[in-house]
Amino acid sequence: MATDLHKAKLYSRINNKVVCRLCWHKCRIENGEMGFCNARVNYEGELYTLTYSNISAIESRPIEIKPFYHFKPSSSSLTFSTYSCNLTCPWCQNWHLSKTMKEGYKIQPEKLVETALNNKDLGLCASFNEPTLLFEYLLDSFKLAKRHGLINTMVSNGFMSLKALEMLRNAGLDAINIDIKGNDKIYEKYCSGKAKFVWKVVKKAIKLNLHVEVINLIVTDVNDSFDVISEVIENHLKYAGKNIPLHFTRYFPAFMFNKPPTKIEILESAIEMAKREGVEYVYIGNVRKHKYENTYCPQCNEVLIRRDSYRVLENKVKDGKCFNCSKEIYGVW
Repeated sequence: MATDLHKAKLYSRINNKVVCRLCWHKCRIENGEMGFCNARVNYEGELYTLTYSNISAIESRPIEIKPFYHFKPSSSSLTFSTYSCNLTCPWCQNWHLSKTMKEGYKIQPEKLVETALNNKDLGLCASFNEPTLLFEYLLDSFKLAKRHGLINTMVSNGFMSLKALEMLRNAGLDAINIDIKGNDKIYEKYCSGKAKFVWKVVKKAIKLNLHVEVINLIVTDVNDSFDVISEVIENHLKYAGKNIPLHFTRYFPAFMFNKPPTKIEILESAIEMAKREGVEYVYIGNVRKHKYENTYCPQCNEVLIRRDSYRVLENKVKDGKCFNCSKEIYGVW
């Protein structure tokens, strides 16, 4: 069995169990058993990953679709994923990947990087399902990508351990978009996690000098109340800071959830609330041709970047600054 698997990193042993240190679950796994994510298995006292080079989807996609709005606008990245997840959100928008574990495409890091170069992508992006589960594969792929001049990004639920994040950064991770689901009550009721751990990862990512953007999918009758949105904004300012972009994204029914799509008025109210509290860059997601898809200078309010969904229509950021008042704009331009 073990000859078909890839040795995992970030674990320790306690008696006959292994303790996975990849995420905040810190699973204690008996011999022959798998962890919470169903992607890591204890085989004769050692931990192995089931996801190394097991790719569920791969496609060149615009960086804006992640969404990254302040990181290399108009570029593309080779976006890829594996299977399963370490959270249990019942409204998952990519449930066909995150709620199963099976054999996908066998793509080694060398082939992944070669594909990105052939497609003329600016870099790699681990996304779709939770990329933490590709940890060992990402360490190898990111290092190789860096040697070929590529940029590495992730779109994550942020439930990874701080050590895992640090190792990814050391391997060549450049930017991360972190999805916050709401407050601790939301996580405990729906997601099998805790918000406080995700905010610790946000704070650590900034300390590691990664480019960071935060996204909050607002789900109807789940986390769309004033109190929950207010808490998200408060924690964003506390752990991320006013200049880190915050995206409020519209939910659509998926997987086990059939609540109607998020009311646009709620998204607009969340954005206006965040701006009043001092968040400099706040966006709407999954609502095309809306004014809050655009980037505005927080000092003079000029439109800096005009967008239509993932398409950049106009970019007036000059050398990382507002073309009008010269205020420095957070991002990698």
